[in-house]
Amino acid sequence: MRLLLLIICLLGTACVGQKTVPSSVDNSSERDSRELQLVMEDNYSGVEQPEFQVVRDPKALKNLFLQINKTRKPGLPIPEIDFSEELLLVYCSGTELGVGRLEMVVVEESLGNITMGLKERISSKKESLNAATTPIYIYKMPVTQKEISFQ
Repeated sequence: MRLLLLIICLLGTACVGQKTVPSSVDNSSERDSRELQLVMEDNYSGVEQPEFQVVRDPKALKNLFLQINKTRKPGLPIPEIDFSEELLLVYCSGTELGVGRLEMVVVEESLGNITMGLKERISSKKESLNAATTPIYIYKMPVTQKEISFQ
């Protein structure tokens, strides 16, 4: 009985943690990470030339995955997206030597335009793969009427 009571007390105190976020957090990077969410990343898209695409409807998403899955068995599953609330940003980097290490970011946002770009992702692992890959990155963000361009 005492052991049970001790376990309950320990669990009660162990579950209490810090509930607030420090106010010194940089809001601009928090905004970008909240708007762009990585949905899928893979090293083999089958697209040999660099290509950026904004996907706003299920038909375009299905066509994209038909292209990606043309040479894959089994194919990659199509992500479930609510296009009334979200859109997809797709970047195929073309043929590269090694594995993908890029991350899509918002470079600039104005009243009528959002400019996207890439930055190299810092990785804790040493990737020493010297094979030719065709990386693909798919991000989702809230629906916007702004024009989206790629830098």
